[in-house]
Amino acid sequence: MGKYNTVEQISHLSASSKLGVIGNPIAHSKSPQMQQAALDSAALPYRYIRILAEREQGAFENVIERCAEKGFIGLNVTIPFKEQAYAAASQRDALSELCGASNTLVKQEDGSWHACNSDGEGFKSAILDYFKLAISEQRILILGACGGAGRAIAAQCALDGSPRISLVNRPRPELAQLRDKLAAIAPESQIDALHFDSPELAEAIASSQLIINATSLGLKESDPLPIPSELLSSEHKIFDIVTHETPLIRAARAQGCACSSGESMLLWQGAIAFERWFGQQPNINAMRAALA
Repeated sequence: MGKYNTVEQISHLSASSKLGVIGNPIAHSKSPQMQQAALDSAALPYRYIRILAEREQGAFENVIERCAEKGFIGLNVTIPFKEQAYAAASQRDALSELCGASNTLVKQEDGSWHACNSDGEGFKSAILDYFKLAISEQRILILGACGGAGRAIAAQCALDGSPRISLVNRPRPELAQLRDKLAAIAPESQIDALHFDSPELAEAIASSQLIINATSLGLKESDPLPIPSELLSSEHKIFDIVTHETPLIRAARAQGCACSSGESMLLWQGAIAFERWFGQQPNINAMRAALA
């Protein structure tokens, strides 16, 4: 089937294909190699595949309906379908409800989908794993805070009581709404809502310890930096949710920053998804080795 499968190909998949990741683009996804390692380590006789969904209205819903008919156990969902995954589910976990977005779907006995959001816990575990930092102790700035992953990360920071959370996004009504929702969760945290061209952005960056790129900038090598590299210093830790080395990571390293790509977040949110599907913890070492 090549690098990914389309909706027309789902009905022709082998009987062992019971899990997958849906997105657009999707050919770059490392989830299949990671999740297949977990499945093989647990001696589960399933295949995990990539699925490309078109972006037109109703296409995502058509894909998950075909997957349900094929007997899929579960799905991961990535850009740009996390809001559609949330809307398509009949049940949702607490972080999905808080964010209005989900990245994991679990098939129920009645054929419906239960939506989960493992991005928040996956992010938290990745920061602890890679930087040895607790997000509850960090002043955090989130670029692309209104996206699916950005909202989940921001919500997790609020739930953990990060002392300062700076939300950065293009001008959208949802930005102020997100700030107000998080302020209700974390009344003792300082929560700012800024635009990429806000004059206060430079100060917010300077006073932050951990900077998260939750935008899609960096998926392509030609993408511009989300913020000017001259605003970064060696005091900053940079976490880019894109799973490969991005122009931002290279520019930040040149400024002396400690940096991580999103591979560690992918690892931990993938482990959480596996546990939701099968009720058991996966072999993290096997998953990590598959990513490496």
